Amino acid sequence: MGEGLPRRFWVGVGVVLLLAGALWWFRSDGDSVDNRPTGTHEDLRGLRDRDDVNVLFILIDTLRADRMGAYGYDRETSPDLDYLANTGIRFSENRAQSSWTKASMASLWTAHHSARSGVVRHVDAVSDDAVMPAEIFRDAGFVTGGIWRNGWVAPNFGFSQGFDVYMTPTSKQAPASLRQEARSGRIDGTDIDVIFSAEEFMRANKDSRWFLYVHLMDVHQYISTEDTAIFGDSYSDSYDNSILWTSIQVGTLVRKLYELGLGDRTLVVLASDHGEAFGEHGDEGHARDLFPEVTLTPFIISPPFKMTPPQIVWNRTQNVDIWPTVLDMLGLPGIEGADGVSWMPLLLGENGPDGKPFPPPWYDADFAQLDRHWGRLEEEPSVILAVREGPYRLIHDVEDEEKDLLFDLSTDPGELVNVVDEQPEHADRLRETAKTHLESEPAWSGGAPEVEIDEMHLRQLRALGYSIE
Repeated sequence: MGEGLPRRFWVGVGVVLLLAGALWWFRSDGDSVDNRPTGTHEDLRGLRDRDDVNVLFILIDTLRADRMGAYGYDRETSPDLDYLANTGIRFSENRAQSSWTKASMASLWTAHHSARSGVVRHVDAVSDDAVMPAEIFRDAGFVTGGIWRNGWVAPNFGFSQGFDVYMTPTSKQAPASLRQEARSGRIDGTDIDVIFSAEEFMRANKDSRWFLYVHLMDVHQYISTEDTAIFGDSYSDSYDNSILWTSIQVGTLVRKLYELGLGDRTLVVLASDHGEAFGEHGDEGHARDLFPEVTLTPFIISPPFKMTPPQIVWNRTQNVDIWPTVLDMLGLPGIEGADGVSWMPLLLGENGPDGKPFPPPWYDADFAQLDRHWGRLEEEPSVILAVREGPYRLIHDVEDEEKDLLFDLSTDPGELVNVVDEQPEHADRLRETAKTHLESEPAWSGGAPEVEIDEMHLRQLRALGYSIE
């Protein structure tokens, strides 16, 4: 794999290690296909003045941050994803706003927490009154495209707002020559077709300014091939195998971006909607609780130039911050009334919009919410809300606060030791914060509309492993 080709990544307190580069970033003559120039903070600041920068948003469904090398994992699961982090900006501790896709994606796209977006149950949809990032890009002259395979982000749930093209690719759309035999899961009709469709979109619009959203699902479905099933056969190993497979698919797409000559004018954003549990707190999968294994997700920005050394934001961030940050980075209008904030002032060493040092102390807080009955309308809501302020994180059970859990992240980042009895003052303080948060006014008049899901869509969603009644 070309041991003389360096690749940088940061672990722990930021020590830079020198590792072998991923083979697919280099041509047969040894030169890198990544022809982006090296950039500085001034180039980052200058993005606001450019009128040629595209945005490629890659959402890897069900990817937890701590299973990536760039976030300290000791397995080589994510070389291509790490490359983006190691030549760009990595947000070191980022949290999703829910542990199931629709609620989380509603918060990510609208930059509003679930309590304000209103998207908490399986019939809820994003309000037509919400201004989505694709609408902002479209109004700024971008060609906008979305390619997805998860039915929770289907158009009937309001996620297509602002997209010129919003599609799920047909099975086996990509040529047979691109396919490999599946070691786990079914390889037909999966992310190969998404990648192929994304490449065609970039090729067709290479002379225009564009915004492309690519939603990948193979990690969610634990798909891998013979070549990528190298970590073992357990449930957890299979998950790692699928991350490696997906990393290669992302590498294929980004390599095509560079080969098309678009690397020096495309901002690549990588994120996830939630993680996956492997029994850390007794459960497996997701959409059941709000522990770190299902809420800590990657957030990486790879600018149209290489950041050397890579930039790391050590502050805690949230998915609701993604679009406020990216839109600000490009000098585009923000999302009015957003709960998230732009981290550009920190990246540029500037004060915040109010002229005061950034980030303000009050912003050291985040929220994640889940209705545990989101798929069962015949049952009353069963809401839990996680609220973190400083080092303490409370998981509040709305129905029975005797079940509340409090964790001290400074000594217990894995949230394994409940200190609610030892620290009642912190529990009470965060409990009041949680209650106030849940009483937030809807961001849009009427809240989230409800849509009827037909039997075909229900079957598709159940095929993803969701229990819906």
